[in-house]
Amino acid sequence: MKNRFNIREVFSKIKTSGFKKIKRLKQAIASKVRFLKSLNEKKSSEKNIFMPFFRLKDVSIGIKLNVIVSIVLVVSLSVVILYSFGIVRNILVEQAKDGTLQVSKQTNSNMRMLLESMDQEATALSRNEQIADIISRLNSTDDATLQSRYSSQLRTMLTNYVDEKSNYFYTILAVSNNYLYSISGQQIISHQINIKEVDSIKSFVESTEYSKWYDPYVQDVLIHQDTTGLGGKVITLAKKVYSRTKLKSPGQLFFYINYENLGRIFNDLHLPYDGVMYVVGNDYNIVMNPSKKEHMSLAINDVSQEEKERNFYIDEEIFKKIKSEPSGAFTTKLYGKDVLITFSTIDKVNVTDLGWTFVTVTEVDKITESVNRVSAQVIIIGLICLALGILLSQLINKDITKNIKKLVKTMEKVGSGNLSIEFKVEERKDEIGKLSNSFAKMISNLNGLIMSVKHASDVTIDASSNVSAKIQETYASIQQTNAILDVIKEKSFQQGKIVKEGERQVALTKDEVNQAKDTMKDVDAILSKSKEISEDNRMSVSLLHEMSQNIRTAMNEIGAESKELIATSKEITKFTRQIKEISEQTKLIALNSAIESARLGAQGKTFHLLSEETRNLASKTKDLSGSIDQIIQNLIEKINNTNKVVLKLDKVAENTENSVKDVTESLDKNIEFLNEITSNVSRIKQVFTHIDDFVNQIVSTIEYISASAEANIQDISDVSKAMNEQIKCQESLLEQTTNLLNLSQELKKKAEEIS
Repeated sequence: MKNRFNIREVFSKIKTSGFKKIKRLKQAIASKVRFLKSLNEKKSSEKNIFMPFFRLKDVSIGIKLNVIVSIVLVVSLSVVILYSFGIVRNILVEQAKDGTLQVSKQTNSNMRMLLESMDQEATALSRNEQIADIISRLNSTDDATLQSRYSSQLRTMLTNYVDEKSNYFYTILAVSNNYLYSISGQQIISHQINIKEVDSIKSFVESTEYSKWYDPYVQDVLIHQDTTGLGGKVITLAKKVYSRTKLKSPGQLFFYINYENLGRIFNDLHLPYDGVMYVVGNDYNIVMNPSKKEHMSLAINDVSQEEKERNFYIDEEIFKKIKSEPSGAFTTKLYGKDVLITFSTIDKVNVTDLGWTFVTVTEVDKITESVNRVSAQVIIIGLICLALGILLSQLINKDITKNIKKLVKTMEKVGSGNLSIEFKVEERKDEIGKLSNSFAKMISNLNGLIMSVKHASDVTIDASSNVSAKIQETYASIQQTNAILDVIKEKSFQQGKIVKEGERQVALTKDEVNQAKDTMKDVDAILSKSKEISEDNRMSVSLLHEMSQNIRTAMNEIGAESKELIATSKEITKFTRQIKEISEQTKLIALNSAIESARLGAQGKTFHLLSEETRNLASKTKDLSGSIDQIIQNLIEKINNTNKVVLKLDKVAENTENSVKDVTESLDKNIEFLNEITSNVSRIKQVFTHIDDFVNQIVSTIEYISASAEANIQDISDVSKAMNEQIKCQESLLEQTTNLLNLSQELKKKAEEIS
């Protein structure tokens, strides 16, 4: 370890001192070379004067100023124009949005008022008591004559009502619950039509609704002499008929709306910017389009794409959006154009669902058309202002570049080596004047600097010669040091091989010790298991001894109980004998009773029967006593046999108890022996532990030696590399010194030429 640190310290000092010398020399060289580099850069810049203007630094200041002014003007005008007209466009769109939405809401309000008036008139007629009574009679009669008369009365009333309300309704159809009908005016329904199968009528009759608006549809009852002028298309309001005296409706009234009166709402409608308005229903269908009446009742999807684009019909996505709100306005894309859409919806007329939405569509380009015209005029004015700005910047640029060109010509003379010129400074207070003053001072300082450079060149030449000699001496010293390092490195390699062989032998020894330790662990486990088994056996034998004693105690108790049982059995035998004697006497008494009853004849018959029963009972008692006596005798015999077995078991238990004592003594000796073996094994394990610790110490020592050897080798390699780098540095330093010498000589010549 000491050798290792000494080697590193020695070569660290060598390396540090060498680098310090090189650093000082480089600083000296760098300080003397700066001026030569500046001269070389000036020469290279002179060669590039006539290169094309493909770089920004090659472009003249005048052009740069003109371009900058032009760019600033163009960007400023563009930003102002675009921002201003963007705001104006947004304002116009917002104004158009508010105005169009107000028109849409006003039209919506007018339509709502008209529809509510129609609904009120229809409700009043559906509550007419006379009409309800006539329809009820139609339901209650099957007489064709009466039905015709009631229908005629109903037609007259409906016709009169239509004449009064012709501005609301074209015609009214009354249908009873048994599908008898009557229609107002001169219109008639084709006999080919089964009124029960007409969808518009059947669906309302069978429904629970008492009022319903039908969106435009092709009338399906084939009314002749149709005067709607819409090719059979109608808008219908259906009402249930009610009377004050009945809860159930007797029939229905279908009011066919006067479309021309509805259309008048759009007559005075003038949307700004050529916008269009139409009404759509809940089923994405066209309810009204003042400019295309033939589209009424059509689904928008059934209209051709050309017609959709011409009439600006909304698509399904926009339809879903406007149906989610009662009213509103927004801009969006429709058929590739920016459009403004406003909408307002009539959800209900009084209490009847309707779902008509008034939609307006206006092209945004038409709204902002005036802004676009103004923006073109503003752009033209901006271009004129740009031209004037460029002309003004040209005049200012001419004043700036005039003095800069004069200054550049003087710099070119200085750059060619002529420092004896006189530079007259024009009196100016701007940056050009400050630049001219600074340039005059620079020429004066440059002359002084050249004299200093000549003196420094002489000093540098002498220093370079001395440094070259020192470098050669250092180079030779480094080569000698490298040779010594090679010898040390070879010795370290040999030491490393010996250490590795020792490390291998110690590893083998450690493996054998580990195997022996594992074997002792197995022996220890076996001994522990043997002790556990012996302890278990001892406990089992103790239990067996205890059980033997319990068996002997139980045998003694069984013998005592057997004796008592035999004595009790003998007492029972005495009782059975007495019972037998009693039964014999009872039998004699019964016999005497039978004899006496026989003497009495008929009077002693009952007593005779009783004597017979008594004699039978005495016989059974005698037999039973005999059986009990026999059982007692058998029991006594078995108890005697049991006593004999108990005596034998007592002897066996005594022998077992003696054997258990012998086994217990043997197990105690076995456990003492196992304890001695366990103690010896523990001592052996301690010995192996000491051996293992000793081997580990040896391994640690060898590893430390090996690591030290490797570290020494690595340090020697590092030092060797450092020496090689030192050699390279010395070679580079020698080359730089030579270059410095050449540059100093050239600098001296250049200074002499300039002066």
